[in-house]
Amino acid sequence: MKTKTQIEFGFVDVTAKSDSQLSITDKQTFVNLEDLKRNDIEEVKYATLERNQFVLDGTFELMPDVLNDMCLWSSSMSDELGIFEKSPILVINFSEPHSSLGLTLLFSKAGDYCNHLNITYYDKDNQLINDTDFYPDNYQYVCNNVVENYQKIIIIFYGTNNPYRYLKLYKILYGANKVFEGDNLISANILEEIDLLGSEVSINTLGFKVYSVDDEFNIINPTGFYSLLQERQAFKVKEIFTKENKIIDMGAFYLDSWKNEKDKIMQFEAIDLIGIINKTNFYGGMYIKVKFEDLIKEIMLSANVDENNFEIQEDLKDIEITGYIPVCTHREALQQAVFAIGAIADCSRSDKIKIYTVVYKEDNNTIKQTNVFQGTKTIEQNDIVTGVSITAHNYIKGSEITEVYKGILEAGDNIVLFNDPVSDISCTGGTIKEYNCNYAIIHCVADNTEIIVNGYKYEDNTRIVLVEVEELTSSEKLNTLKVETAYLINNDNAQAIAKNVLDYYQKTYTTKFDFILNEEKLTEDSAIESNSFNRQLVGPIKKLDIDLTGGFLASAEINARVRLLTVTREANLSYKLASILVRTTYEQLPVMGGEESNG
Repeated sequence: MKTKTQIEFGFVDVTAKSDSQLSITDKQTFVNLEDLKRNDIEEVKYATLERNQFVLDGTFELMPDVLNDMCLWSSSMSDELGIFEKSPILVINFSEPHSSLGLTLLFSKAGDYCNHLNITYYDKDNQLINDTDFYPDNYQYVCNNVVENYQKIIIIFYGTNNPYRYLKLYKILYGANKVFEGDNLISANILEEIDLLGSEVSINTLGFKVYSVDDEFNIINPTGFYSLLQERQAFKVKEIFTKENKIIDMGAFYLDSWKNEKDKIMQFEAIDLIGIINKTNFYGGMYIKVKFEDLIKEIMLSANVDENNFEIQEDLKDIEITGYIPVCTHREALQQAVFAIGAIADCSRSDKIKIYTVVYKEDNNTIKQTNVFQGTKTIEQNDIVTGVSITAHNYIKGSEITEVYKGILEAGDNIVLFNDPVSDISCTGGTIKEYNCNYAIIHCVADNTEIIVNGYKYEDNTRIVLVEVEELTSSEKLNTLKVETAYLINNDNAQAIAKNVLDYYQKTYTTKFDFILNEEKLTEDSAIESNSFNRQLVGPIKKLDIDLTGGFLASAEINARVRLLTVTREANLSYKLASILVRTTYEQLPVMGGEESNG
């Protein structure tokens, strides 16, 4: 099969559109400028009385009596030279400063567009930042210009590419999308991983190299794209099967590092959304019978993750959580939460953090032997765990008030952290503006102020819950796995979580192999034939190291169990023939690379 990789580099300020307030000097009565803030509008090609506009090719529709989703049409028409007698002027104001790679304007797909316009940008003090003329040559045009910290834009539309035309504008993007593909994309790899127990929340990564002759990507160019990459910027990755006309969305990643390997070769490393929330701290708290959904929302919103960028399996939302989360990264807080209910958090093939439970199926996806590279498959039995010892935590407020912090602080707001969780704090020397069991924000009037914070420390009354296999064979040795720092494990859920961990480690194998990827995903319960034809290794995929530009090949790792199959003489013969076919196929397999690769 032939595949092609496409990586879209989004230099778009996604918050600017919702923050914009638009007004224009000239528009039709059916126009609602709020339509320019929407992402779901598709232009309908309406026939009008504009000269030579109504092409009889079947793509135009007659205008209805009521018009919706028209975005921006001017009421005045350009003259015989395509020039407006009085140019329409669009003013866009913002409540916050924004930065972007200019603007992307989408005019009419009928082939009508503004062919000369001027864009000026202003800062919060209404001081001019940038003034540039542009000459679009297509209905979709990037007004390429790096501008930072603007709070007002004025666009003057001087004329149209065809005479006797209304100005028609259907979309404004505050920035531009750059697409790397074909010869510009030297290599690209995605690493997807998952801990099936939720004892770790893995970060998926993207690494790729591009060739670009544009100075815009030069890291030392002060007016290039690098100046816009200090905050979260997204890569959207797609794998395109050219013959099958099929597209696989490989997910969204965010720039982590960028370096110029050579003058025209750039190397990018990116991480998924879980990697982003690993860079910020969560101040934790003490939780008593809090709904799992509410705890996740608290963690995500604290990490500036929009509600549209995470989703929770429906039957997990109302599970009650009791326990403690210390100060940690948002990723670590997420791990504490999902482990406490036997779930996992995963960001693969998506722009969302998905929280769900792994499902083991009997009707499995089968990875074909002809897709597996001969000589790459290994099978190793996992460590046999005979018992799981898990610490159940029970936090009770202490009975004596204690000094929990003492120090010298400066004027203004100061964040102080406590060594142990505390309750009901009081403060001398300053004012408590905000606090929970792990921290306090204390306001001081003067520099070098001595602050003393008193409170009641929580005592952790722990107990050990031990779950063991019922019977040991004579060859098995005791091997107890300890779980001690899962602070949301309590007397109510300890037994169930310990059993979940123990069950995971019973008679399982890790199998690794290289194969041609189709649509297999992490946690998907997959089957692969073992060396013995009457046995099949079945289990969820926990790792995929994918070479996107090398033929969509992957190194896989599966946590597998053994399933016996009924074997006939004919099936055994088919298996031998398949093995011969696989060896023959891969002995003849060509070197892979470039824009399109055989897999």
